[in-house]
Amino acid sequence: MVIEIKKLATSVVVTRKSTDLFTRYVGKLLFQKIQEKLKHLAEHEVVIIDFDGIRSVDASFVDECIVPLLELSQTNAFPFYIKLVNITDNVEYIVNQVIGMTHDQKRYIVMTDRLCKNGCHALGSISEMEKDIIEYCVINKQATSADIALFMHVSEAEARDSLLRLYEIRAVRKIHDDTVFQAI
Repeated sequence: MVIEIKKLATSVVVTRKSTDLFTRYVGKLLFQKIQEKLKHLAEHEVVIIDFDGIRSVDASFVDECIVPLLELSQTNAFPFYIKLVNITDNVEYIVNQVIGMTHDQKRYIVMTDRLCKNGCHALGSISEMEKDIIEYCVINKQATSADIALFMHVSEAEARDSLLRLYEIRAVRKIHDDTVFQAI
């Protein structure tokens, strides 16, 4: 599923000429519109949030739109995944700052279509080991805990635990039970 943020914002008359998305009101409004679209979501589907045409966002917008969307992806009856595409450097910076903070003891990571300034295809609070695992999955399309253990020089149990944590926060997809994980 692809959600074009600029088109969605324009359809609710939030923005006509502006290429910026600011304020809590706008964030809440767009989150509600996105939720309506998610009613037709299939299990394990990737929801692509396309920021084409959006130059910048503010922390309030991210806190009211992107954070609740990430929360929903983790708590929904069936898993789905979020990927941000066509983000500007400003959008990358603000999203990373906002979701990088712990929210009510929750941690969020969101995947992107580009290598970000943090050296990873993901934004948020990510350890160096998690960055390496995510990049391994992006490059190789999928990985097993044995693959990660060999690559990272850790035990297979430690690799599996890391992959499962990344799955729980929807940074990788789990296929074939707990044995094979896939990049978003």
